[in-house]
Amino acid sequence: MRFGLLLMKKLVLFSGFWLLTSFSFAQKVKQLNLPNYDHDKLHFGFSLGFNKADFVIFPQNKANKPDSVWSIDNRPELGFNLGIISDLRLHDYVTLRFLPALAFQERIIQFKIHPTGALQSDSIYIDTKKIESTLLDFPINLKIRSERLNNVSAYLLAGGKFSIDLASQAKTENPEIIKLTNKDLAYEVGFGLDFYLEYFKLSAEMKFCAGFKDRLYHEPTTYSTSISRLFSKLWLFSLNFEG
Repeated sequence: MRFGLLLMKKLVLFSGFWLLTSFSFAQKVKQLNLPNYDHDKLHFGFSLGFNKADFVIFPQNKANKPDSVWSIDNRPELGFNLGIISDLRLHDYVTLRFLPALAFQERIIQFKIHPTGALQSDSIYIDTKKIESTLLDFPINLKIRSERLNNVSAYLLAGGKFSIDLASQAKTENPEIIKLTNKDLAYEVGFGLDFYLEYFKLSAEMKFCAGFKDRLYHEPTTYSTSISRLFSKLWLFSLNFEG
C-alpha cells in the first residue's frame, strides 16, 4: 500500500505540473477549439478517477470504551471511480452537473488491543481491520467556471451527494468485523481546469468529500463499542471527458 500512496502522490504532482504547463501554453494559442461548446444546453461524458478514502473517527470516552482497546488509528487507501457526466447549462459560466458513479474504496482501522487491559503486560497486539466499500454515488454539483483563455478555463464546484454502499455488511453476524451502514450523505468542494481540445473537452479535477452521517453500524461488540461516531472522508482526482 505504501507503493500505492507513493504512486498517488507522484500522479497528483505530475498532473499539477502538466496542468500548469498546459495552461501556460494555452495563452499562446490563437485558434479556438470548439468555439460554440459553451452555448449548448446539455453535455454528456464520462469520468475516470482515483480516490483516497479515509475515516474521521471519534473514539468513545474512557468511561464507555472497553478496557481491552487502548487506541484506534485509521489509514487511507487508494481506490477508483467510474462515472457518467450530465451537464446542464444554467448560465454562460454556471452549470449544474449530475455525475452518478461507481466507487471502489478501501480503508484500514487499527486497534491496539490488550486482552486483560493491563498496561504493564507484554501481550499488546495490533488488530487490523480492512473495510471495503462498493458505492453507488449520486452527486449533484454547481460548477462555476471562468471565461475561456483561448482553449483553457478554470472552475470551482460545490454540492452534495447521496451514496448507497453495495458492500455493506451491516446485517452480517460477525463480531470480528467493522460494519458500516449502507447509506451516506456528504458535501463536496473542488476545483479544476477545462481543456477545449479539437473534438472534445478534457477536464482535470480535484475534489474533497466529507460525510456528515454516522456510518458506523452500532452493535455490542468490542470494536463497535470502542467508537462513538465514524464519518467518511475522501479525496478524488478525476479526468473528465465530455463531447
